[in-house]
Amino acid sequence: MRIGLVVHAGRDASLTVARKAAEALTAEGVDVVVAQPDDHDEVDPDELARVAPPVSGERFCDGLDLAISFGGDGTFLRAAHLCRDADVPVLGVNLGRLGFLAEVEVDDLGQALETIRQERYALEQRATLDVSIHRPDGTPLRRDWALNEVSVEKSARQRVLHLEVYVDDTLFARMAADALVLATPTGSTAYALSAGGPILSPRLDATLVVPVAPHSLFDRTVVAGPAEEVRVELLAEQAPGLISCDGREPVELAAGGTIRARGAGRPVRIARTHEPDFYRLVREKFGLR
Repeated sequence: MRIGLVVHAGRDASLTVARKAAEALTAEGVDVVVAQPDDHDEVDPDELARVAPPVSGERFCDGLDLAISFGGDGTFLRAAHLCRDADVPVLGVNLGRLGFLAEVEVDDLGQALETIRQERYALEQRATLDVSIHRPDGTPLRRDWALNEVSVEKSARQRVLHLEVYVDDTLFARMAADALVLATPTGSTAYALSAGGPILSPRLDATLVVPVAPHSLFDRTVVAGPAEEVRVELLAEQAPGLISCDGREPVELAAGGTIRARGAGRPVRIARTHEPDFYRLVREKFGLR
């Protein structure tokens, strides 16, 4: 068995727990590697090498049976973006705050590692959003995907975004807002929730359209079907927008540009060491009674 680790390199606790996990797995004959950090991460390479042999992102999934993330949901999302196209499942160990995706707590890690070593874990599939971004002249700027959400945000702090939102080819609304979030059911408990969107079961296939601080009386979330394309157009004569998938490096889009998103994209495979209970998780994470 070969297991890859994705570690929040800026958090000492993540490095410590990952190193102990690597030692335990190696002692059982498992081949363990660790993903090199992103270019913008500031991390001592010697610290990472003490966890396991580092591997570049392009080669990380070579021969990999499973990836384990050590950090919060952001670290899990990084692991998902490394692993999805290679169909490598991801298990998340939570060293962050909420941990909806990285749901194995540190106290349960020993049992989780034993379950992995015996290959008794289950697999769950989460749909993603396929995203294409087009310049004002219609030429492609970027193709991407998101497990949680696509955010359309303003680049000028003192201004609002002026948008047109279409579902398939029907104009749904013209709006002015600080931002717009297009989210999956998996992402309904992330940015979309903080913007006032609903909580959706991750078993659903849908695309949430959530305005952020809209400058109008209509501030409702729209839930589109997975086969329905949501198209967002940045109206002319305004500052560029910033488009980001799952909080990664944003791309600047000039006024007049377009974002197209469609649900039910290629899924991310999530490894489960126990039967997930989404509603109990929501209750516990938000302290509901």
